[in-house]
Parts: sequence; structure tokens; C-alpha cells
Amino acid sequence: MTSFTLPLPFARHGLAIMVASLFVMPALAQQTDSTSDSMSSPRPRPPQKSTVTSYHATLESLTVTGTRENASVRLPLKARETPQSVSVTTRKQMDDESLTSVDAVMRHMTGVMTSLHDTQRPLYYTRGFVIKDFQVDGMPSYSGETNQEYDTALYERVDLVRGANGILTGVGTPSATVNLIRKRPTREFGGTVDISAGRWDYYRTVADVNVPITTDGSVRSRFVLAPQKKHSFYKRYEENKLAFLGVVEADLGPATEVSVGYQRQKNAPKAPVWGAIPRFNTDGTLANLPVSTSFSPSWTRWERSSGTAFASISHQINDDWTFKANLDHTTGKTHSLITYGYGATPSDAPFIDKATGSGVTLYAYPREARETRNSLDAYLAGKLHLGGREHDLTVGVSSTRTISKSDAFASTSSWRHDIANVHTWDGSAPKPAVSKTGARNDTLVQQTGLYASARWRLTEPLSLLTGARVTRWTSKQKNYDTSGALSGVSARQEVKHKVSPYLGVVYDITPSLAAYASHTRIFNPQNYRDVNNVPLKPAVGSNSEVGLKMALAHELDLNLAIFETKQDNFAVVNADAAPNSLPDGSTPYRTVDGTKGKGFDVELIGKVQPDWNLKVALTRAKVTRQESDRLWANFPTWQLQLGSDYRFSGELRPLQLGGFLTWQSKLEAYNVPSPSGRVYVTEKSKPLLDLYASWDFTEAYRLTLAVTNALDKKYWANLDYANYGQPRFFSATFRMTF
Repeated sequence: MTSFTLPLPFARHGLAIMVASLFVMPALAQQTDSTSDSMSSPRPRPPQKSTVTSYHATLESLTVTGTRENASVRLPLKARETPQSVSVTTRKQMDDESLTSVDAVMRHMTGVMTSLHDTQRPLYYTRGFVIKDFQVDGMPSYSGETNQEYDTALYERVDLVRGANGILTGVGTPSATVNLIRKRPTREFGGTVDISAGRWDYYRTVADVNVPITTDGSVRSRFVLAPQKKHSFYKRYEENKLAFLGVVEADLGPATEVSVGYQRQKNAPKAPVWGAIPRFNTDGTLANLPVSTSFSPSWTRWERSSGTAFASISHQINDDWTFKANLDHTTGKTHSLITYGYGATPSDAPFIDKATGSGVTLYAYPREARETRNSLDAYLAGKLHLGGREHDLTVGVSSTRTISKSDAFASTSSWRHDIANVHTWDGSAPKPAVSKTGARNDTLVQQTGLYASARWRLTEPLSLLTGARVTRWTSKQKNYDTSGALSGVSARQEVKHKVSPYLGVVYDITPSLAAYASHTRIFNPQNYRDVNNVPLKPAVGSNSEVGLKMALAHELDLNLAIFETKQDNFAVVNADAAPNSLPDGSTPYRTVDGTKGKGFDVELIGKVQPDWNLKVALTRAKVTRQESDRLWANFPTWQLQLGSDYRFSGELRPLQLGGFLTWQSKLEAYNVPSPSGRVYVTEKSKPLLDLYASWDFTEAYRLTLAVTNALDKKYWANLDYANYGQPRFFSATFRMTF
């Protein structure tokens, strides 16, 4: 098998100096200014009504000193009492580091590898598997049709639980669950206004206002509005985003709280990049196209929007028991007319002629779809008193019903545009005429589950956590002809009474040291068919984990996890079958067993000193797979994350400096098309450095500067889909607090 290594320069000395300064600077500052006066810190926001108590940290995770509802078993657990690896990104971290999207947040999460297919389809992996389980306030939010990059302006924090999460999600992969917690109203009037500007004509405004409706705050509201525009390093690409959140919350007496609200996100980018760029020339050498390369004319679009109306109620029945219910109604739509750069036919990969620059032909694809999703989750949580000990129990039911409607368009196969020279092409291409045929496909997916979880305090230091979910999942597709009449029902799938168990144990060795072990399972239906046009059975995933969680001095925590994540019956493209050979035009798949990620996470995080926060995280995840299968292989075996921030004292008290370094080992990709056939491709290890600084002029005014990819590294964001990562980007944000 031919092997290629992609060149990637490594600025060793510059990197070493920058990283060293982040760690040495706080210590030097403590020595030189230990007795100087301190300036008042910025006025804090009104406190949230939350049971979470955390260190005032600005790094990826936080240490929880209080209890909160756990994102994997819905029990009142501290971080040290949870037998899984948990990471949390707080609102303060997002503000300090200018993390305006969940994509930016995920890049700083321990053990998470970020990638992308193209501009509108980010990818996240952990422990060898893709992360698709996204929730908002514990309710499902991911959609293949209308999913978009979440704007963090709407959220108070982002939780991530690594491993399988079958109890609360029902279906999914054994990678991780991401739960976005919305901002909630507070009892006092206040708010912030952020105005940002940056490279590539980046402009963003965030207005976040809390308004009590009654004088005592028993009825209160909060509104967030965040418009954003930005060009890109890609030629012709332009983002146009809008995010909105409105929430009203009320106390119906001392024991009952209700909340209703609506959130909306819209993105209407121009010239979005779809698919990959050529990696090779026709002679087999690397094409090395500029990072700005795009095969999208200015008339291409990929518009997506979604809106969610939500309501919740929480009632304290007595001192021991609470009832909670959440209801979401989400609608979304997508409209796109995009182009992909192929070779002579849509089945051929493009390769560049070094002499002429030819070799890429554009093909156009229109799409329009709408989606409606209704979700309900209700549960009873409380305490049991048995055997002289207090135990925790949660019992609940959840249901989600999703209808996706996709319109059929007249074929655009006759439209093609040959790019004469990719090096000089200015994006000009005639716009194809597209029209709907009147036919459509409606896909209905419904999932209902009963779940229960419990923590049994067997002895003073030993707790046993048990849980299970019983899930029924169905899917079918209704096909309508050009007259709008029902022409048939296809793609029927049903999974009955599938049980997803949860088992964990936590042992308190000392008051500050706990050992744990857990095993969780999950299943994932697959919308693929084999060569005989028979639907594939669900993939089955599991996560086994043992670890230690230790609280050190100075509010510093040390976490260690050793894990094995596995998925069987996983669908991969059948390389022995002809592409697009099934009756509906799709490509046959087959299943493989034993796809496995094994490794460990080590994380040191928290406060070294009152104004100095530190994070050091090392992850090893070795993914085993069949080399001949076309599985995603963009998994580094090693990942190292170093983060530090420091607030000065005395006259420099208004100044805060910080940085975050991510290093990962080489990437590998198999079966990459080349002129000589499919080859194995690697990319060398790479460091990515982010820097940020802020200055508080007064309690009400702050300026934040942020730089991502500060070393301006040129790298592949994805080896299977050849697209570059974002070059150096910088922004400035001015905040007014009132």
C-alpha cells in the first residue's frame, strides 16, 4: 500500500516560548507584586437559581462542590460521585475565551477531537466514535436535516459525559452526550451587551437582558439576541447567523415553578463549501492547494433554521420527592443549492493537472426539507430510607416523535461546469435552473422509553448505581408521487423493548479520594441496507470504565479514567458492491464487529493559586478497526491539552491573560482515492494554540482580545474529507454590563 505524509512545519522555538510564558508568568507575577492593592473585579451577574456550586475557573472543566442532576443517570450527584468522566464549560469560560459556538467549546473539551466534513457539517469524536447525542436542557436536539452549529449566547453552560448514555438518550453511539443548559431568568434586573469585530469582516452583537415582571421577582423573564456576520478564509463564503432566546419563569407558590420560552437559530450562508478539495495531482504528487480553495460559486446557498417552543414544570412534593416535566416542540427547515467538485463523473475523485490546472467538474444538488419534533420527558426523583440509610431514586418516561419531509427536485445531472484552471478560477459558473417535481418523502421516527436509576448507599464509603431503560423505536418512510398521492410506504424499521443497562460503583477511599467503575450500554438504529436491500440491524455500543477522582490542595482536582468503548454491528460501505446500486439509488452497506476504542484520560484542573487556573489533560485512545473497511479513521492516538489563565494583582488587577494549547499525534486515513488507487494517508502531529486577554476598565466595561490558531498552522481538518482547518483568527469584544 502506498503511503503519503502531508508536510506540516513545526515552529518549535516560538511554540515553546509562548507555552512557557503562560505557565511561568503567573508565578513571576506573584513574586513581584504580592503586596500591591487590588482592584474590584467586574460586577457579577445576578445569581442563577441553580444547585450547582463551582470553582471560579476559566478552563475547560470545573470542579463541582455542590450537587446537581447528573447528565447520564438523572441523580443528584457530585462530580466525584459520578462513575463516568464528566466535563463542564461554564458561562465565564465562554466569555473569557470568546467561545461563541459549541464548536469552539468542543475544541477545549478533554479527550474530544474536532473535525469537519465542510463548512456546515462539523464533526466531533471521543474514544474513537462520533458524537451525535446533543441535548438542550436534557431534551434531544440533534437533527440530520436542520442541525446547525449551536450559538453559545443562549446557554449558561455545556456539559459533556463521556461514554454510552443509554438511560436518558435511548439511542446513540457510545462516545459522549453533550447537554446545553439554557440561560434562565433571575430575580433582579440586569444584563450585558457585547459588540465584537474581527478578521474576515467578523461582526457580532449579543444583547442579554434579565427583566423581573413582578417586584419580588416571582415572575421573571430573560431575552437574548445574537446576530452575527462573517466572511471566511474560503473564497466567497459568508456567514449570516441569528440566535434568539426568550424565557418567562414563575413561582406558583413555594413548591412549584413553571417556565415557558422560545429559542430560534438561523444561518443563511453564501457560497458554503460542500465536500472536499483535491488532494492529489494527476501524477500522484500532492496538489497543495491554498487554504482559501472553494468550488462554490457565489449563488450557492445552504440555509437552515430551527425554532423550539418549550415548557417545564417542577413541583416539590415534600422534603424527599420532586416531580419534573419538560415539553419541547421544534420545527426546522433547510434549503440548499450547492455544488461539489468531482472528476469526469460524480463517481470519480478529482485530480489536478499540474500543467493546466484542470481536473475538477462541478455538479449541482438542490435540496429542501422540513422537520417537526415533539419531545416529552417526565420523571419523579426522590429519596428512599432503607436499612437505616438514605438512597436516591429516579423513575421517568420520555418520548420523541420526529417527522421529516423532503421534497423531490427534477434531475440536475445535465448541469455540469468544467473548471478550466483551479488556480485562477474566480467562482464564475452559470446557475442551474431547479424545480420541484411535486413528489416528496415523509420519514416518521418515534422513540418511547421508560427509565429508572438509583444510588444505593451500601455502606458509608460504598455506593452502587444501577439503572435501565426499555426503549421502543420505530421508523417508516411514506412516499408521495408528483400528484401528491401516497405511492407507498418503505424503510420500515422497528426495535421493540430494547434494554439499555447502567451499572456503576463508587468507593470513597478517603474524604478527598474516590475510586469508581462503570459499565453502560446503548444501541443505534442504522438507516442503511445490505446488497439484498434488507435493513441493517442496530449497532450496539458499550463503555466500560474505571477511574480515580481526587481533590488536591488549593482547589485542584486530579481525575484518571481507563476505558474501553466498543461498538458491534457497525455499518460501513460495502466496497465489494457497486455504488448507488440499490433500488432507491443508495449504496449498499454491511456491518462489522469489534470496532473498539481503548485508552485513558488523565486530567489535572483547578486553581493553583486564587487568581491562577490551570488545566493539564492527557488522553490516549487507540482505535482498532479492519484496515480494509472505509471507517472514519481521523483519530489521533494521543492528545495533550495545556491551559492556563491568570488575573494580575495591584495596579494590573484589571488584566487577565490566558492561553490554551492542544497537541495531537498523527492522523491516519485509509482508502483515500489517488490516481494510482486507494492509498493510506497520514498527517504529522500538530499543535494549535489559542490566546486571550481582557482588561476591565471599570466594573461595567471590559475589553477582550482573542486569537485562535495563533501560530497560524496549516493543517487538514479531516483526512477523509480533504478540507483545511481555520487559519489564524482574531477578534475583539467590548462588553457593557448593567
